[in-house]
Amino acid sequence: MRIKSLFIAAAILAGFITGLTACGDGGKKEITRAEDYDQYITSRITQMQQTLFAVQKVTGSEAAELGDLDRFGAQIDSVATNLKELPDYKGNGSYRDAAVRLADFYKRSVNGSYAEIARIYKEVKDTAMADNKVNELIIKLQEEETLADDAFVKEREAFAASNKIPLEGAPVK
Repeated sequence: MRIKSLFIAAAILAGFITGLTACGDGGKKEITRAEDYDQYITSRITQMQQTLFAVQKVTGSEAAELGDLDRFGAQIDSVATNLKELPDYKGNGSYRDAAVRLADFYKRSVNGSYAEIARIYKEVKDTAMADNKVNELIIKLQEEETLADDAFVKEREAFAASNKIPLEGAPVK
């Protein structure tokens, strides 16, 4: 079973690296339509969320390594850089900035809470104690994620309303 988990984690990692490399942008990206601006941002948020889902799978495995988490953090950071390079839309950068703050949360969670969870599962031999510590971290992480997601959704809805576009293709929550 361990080999299968390692293989799945390696396949997920390879897929994300390929996807992020293919979607990388160099320099400033000029987008003229509000729908395209929204799509650009939501596609990057979705990429980061998929990376976070992979982190969650790897973190709970016995084979979790902090190096894996560093690579996932670098993937999120790469996408966040794309967002930071995105210019304001018609003089307003609040939607882009909300996406950057959400990306910063994702990176902090990988380097902080998920790294701590991996460490606990590796070092704490008492399974019940490890589960209790992890559950406390997960509850705190979920509370922080709810705040970060809500702030992003609020800015996205404001962007859509001010630019009179329908909200389709919402990032996975």
